Amino acid sequence: MKKMFVRAAVTFVSLLLLTAGCSQTAPNPASTGTADLTNKVNNIVAKAIPRFSTQMKGVSDSFDNVYYAAKGGNWALAKYMADLANNFMSPTQITKPQLYSLWASFDKANLAAGSPLDKALNSKDFSAFKTAYNDVISNCNSCHASQGFKYIQKVKAGAPVTNLNFSASSEPGDFH
Repeated sequence: MKKMFVRAAVTFVSLLLLTAGCSQTAPNPASTGTADLTNKVNNIVAKAIPRFSTQMKGVSDSFDNVYYAAKGGNWALAKYMADLANNFMSPTQITKPQLYSLWASFDKANLAAGSPLDKALNSKDFSAFKTAYNDVISNCNSCHASQGFKYIQKVKAGAPVTNLNFSASSEPGDFH
C-alpha cells in the first residue's frame, strides 16, 4: 500500500512538472534558479499529498456506517467499516508520521480487534455496542480538543453516508 501511494505521488508530481515545463511562455532567466525550482516543486508536492483532515473525513464516514450496519444487524459490514476507518489513515504514515502515531494509538484503543467496540460487534450486543460507539465519539472529541481542534466535534450521523444494505443478514465472522 505504501509503495503504491509513493509511486502514485511521484507520478502525479512528475506529470505536474512536465505540464509546467510545457507552458507556452518563455522561461524567465531570473526565475530558473535552483532555489526557485525547489520552492515550486515543494509547493506542488505539498498540495499533492493528502492532508490529515482529508483522511479523517473517510474515517468519520466509515464510523457512521459502523453504527447503521450494527443497528441493521449486518455485523460483518459493521466490522468491515470499523476496519476501513484505519485503512483511510494508512497514507498518513508517510505524510504525517507524527500524527499517525496518535491515530494508531486511538485506533488500537477504540476500533481495532479487542477494543470494546470490537467486542460488542463480535457478541452482536447492540446495547453494549451503543455504549462503546458513544465512548468512541467522546474519545474522538477529546482527541480533537487535545490537538487544538475543539471546534471539530463528531456526532452520530442522522443517516448512513453510503448506499449499502445495512440490514443484510451477516455474522461478525463473515468479515475477513
